[in-house]
Amino acid sequence: MPDTPLSLPAACERIRTLSNEGCKWTARFGPEFTEGEVCERSLANWVDPSTPNHVSLERTIRCWSLDCDAAVECMRSAQNSRVPDKARACGDEGATPILVDDATWQARTGVRAKRFADVSTTIDEPVEVCNIDGEVEWMTSMTCNDGSKPYGSKAEVNESRDGWLERGGRCNSVLDRYTVSCPEATYTIHVDRYVCPAAP
Repeated sequence: MPDTPLSLPAACERIRTLSNEGCKWTARFGPEFTEGEVCERSLANWVDPSTPNHVSLERTIRCWSLDCDAAVECMRSAQNSRVPDKARACGDEGATPILVDDATWQARTGVRAKRFADVSTTIDEPVEVCNIDGEVEWMTSMTCNDGSKPYGSKAEVNESRDGWLERGGRCNSVLDRYTVSCPEATYTIHVDRYVCPAAP
């Protein structure tokens, strides 16, 4: 983890540089994010003390000073080392989890799927997982119909999210979306990473 924070203008310049160098994970932010004013305004919201997890978001920005591959591992570390989120009420905005009872957790969307063909996700009914590690684990565990895996590593999953932003799922959370190419079909997979069990 780099020790020195990046200023917001420097962070935006760095994300533009990484994007221009073909760093795949930068596409998840969308093309408008690299515009100076949009980028700086977005990052100012990220690091605002009133923003949930602003400390881990600031650490994420620091990672952008690294090269493309090193930044991926750094951002994963920033997410994994954050203080556990305080749960939010269903329907409240924010980037913190909602907690569900055991019956709901055991019946969550995507829990029994083994292949991408086993799920048909929408904005209203995304795959439900707990946190980024749960999302990456689910995506890397899934196969195409012939048994092949579209993602060779966890880093590849992190780099392959679509540049897309939408709310949905059971509690109006910010979703992730993937376009997954398999020999038999191309799947659009929506994921809600903010559904967590109330009890460990």
